[in-house]
Amino acid sequence: MALKIIKGNIFTSQCQTLVNTINCVGVMGAGIALECRLRYPTMYSRYVTLCKEQKIDIGLLWLFKAPDKWVLNFPTKRHWKGSSEESFLHAGLQKLVQTFRERGITSIAFPLLGADRGGIAPSRSLEIMTEYLSTLDIDVEIYEYDPMAQDDIYASTKSWLLSQNATDIAQKTSIRIDYVYKLIEAMQRSDIHQLNQLARVEGVGIKTLEKIFNQARSQSSSKQETQQKRLF
Repeated sequence: MALKIIKGNIFTSQCQTLVNTINCVGVMGAGIALECRLRYPTMYSRYVTLCKEQKIDIGLLWLFKAPDKWVLNFPTKRHWKGSSEESFLHAGLQKLVQTFRERGITSIAFPLLGADRGGIAPSRSLEIMTEYLSTLDIDVEIYEYDPMAQDDIYASTKSWLLSQNATDIAQKTSIRIDYVYKLIEAMQRSDIHQLNQLARVEGVGIKTLEKIFNQARSQSSSKQETQQKRLF
């Protein structure tokens, strides 16, 4: 089995399980956590509940099994405003080494833990992770985030949005028309390649992204169902 270091987008991984870095207070507002919030809304709702029940904590790993991927939620912060600590990484990685087999994890992809908004140097994060993950007898990927990497979900959402009439989008999603235009303008920018990057656009909040993404996904699912029915 191999441990690979990859510069790219973790959501393109073929691994069975993806690791999502979380805090313990129920906020998924940026980076990989925001991507997971958009992609797995049921998981996000359950996460908020678990945080309210104080069942999410450092060293405790929560595995969510979606139809397409498993997501291992790994706490790297106590509060989203705070910083990650090396001890948090050690605690979670120790738990993973002890439990991955009984959880049924057969391959796993990680971001650099605590190295984005957590404040831990990427080189130090990689050093700590390698110490534990190199001992596993399954395929492991560690992703160094590449803001230029393509995102299939972003591409399909962009394709849908740019093919629609802005007024129709506003009516279907209850998003103000000026925000729809902001999204359309943002999706035509050359520096935006992923859903989470749209959150930094002034006037585009997380709720707006959720509405757009859910509408695009709903339209895509309806189209696929229609195509499948035509096969019979």
